[in-house]
Amino acid sequence: HDGLLAVGATTKSGRTSGTALNELAGLAERHGSGRVRLTAQQGVVVLDVAETASEALIEELALIGLTVRPSAFHRGTMACTGIEFCKLALVETKARAETIRMEMEKRLPDFDTPITINVNGCPNSCARFQVADIGFKGMVQKGADGDVEAFQVHLGGQMGTDAAFGLKFRGLKVTADEAPEYTERVLRGFLQRREEGEAFAAYVS
Repeated sequence: HDGLLAVGATTKSGRTSGTALNELAGLAERHGSGRVRLTAQQGVVVLDVAETASEALIEELALIGLTVRPSAFHRGTMACTGIEFCKLALVETKARAETIRMEMEKRLPDFDTPITINVNGCPNSCARFQVADIGFKGMVQKGADGDVEAFQVHLGGQMGTDAAFGLKFRGLKVTADEAPEYTERVLRGFLQRREEGEAFAAYVS
């Protein structure tokens, strides 16, 4: 706008720190007009950045854990607060989402289709699991050695002109530890069977 750029960056599944946010404010003042916006996808946007200052800003954002050129998985993974700070949550979410994200980057390094993976700690949907390509809703499951953290899986949700809730297949649950393997299996099936240009939600339906 008016020859200036907006530079967006992703957090690590919605987690950052007070220190990083304080440094972000300084970067916004140094490279822009001091204006910053937070996004509904748990990202940040620095406004009013001159094009000549954009690369320096991108490099400095990376130093505080904010990524301007993320992978499809980094861009599309988000999580609610989870059991660490929320009394309603049943499972850990931030670390689980980061594990899924990092495993997918390692296992499917060339995956470049937009994909959303939303990890939620309870049925209350703060991370909007119903409208994600792959939505995980936290639950507790009985295991041989007692209760284990698990997720009910919702597939193919989306926003926009074709908005729809994800499909909840009967009995489709995975333990939290199994979530990365499950995600990889689903996405490999998508890559093998999709039509030309087909989005994940359309493939699921």
